[in-house]
Amino acid sequence: MTTATLPAITEDTILATLQEVVRESPEKVYESPEHMRTPGATCFYVHTDEAGNRTGPGCIVGTVLHRLGVSLEALSEGEGWPAQSVLNHLASDLDPELLAKLRRVQMSQDNGDTWAEAYSSEFGELS
Repeated sequence: MTTATLPAITEDTILATLQEVVRESPEKVYESPEHMRTPGATCFYVHTDEAGNRTGPGCIVGTVLHRLGVSLEALSEGEGWPAQSVLNHLASDLDPELLAKLRRVQMSQDNGDTWAEAYSSEFGELS
């Protein structure tokens, strides 16, 4: 992934933005565009239209990172990488436990949980 134009990402900004995203769409159940799905690839950081043009962030981690200023272009370079790897690449000094929790939030979302359920499974209920 390109690192030259990436914003500063900290544990505090990730958690605050994750909470903001979940508060805005607590009942959201992630679903990728049908034209993007392939065997083994059903979750995407960036969604595209059928012509391949980037249309916006997709999954919960992609949405959080895009809101933090990571471009769709930079996010799309991480397609196929686990969430923990993308996060570690963007902010290498993040606490390993936080990275593990964010990976599990992503996995929960990938398994069909709402964004509120995915968040609360690792961080407890939003206050």
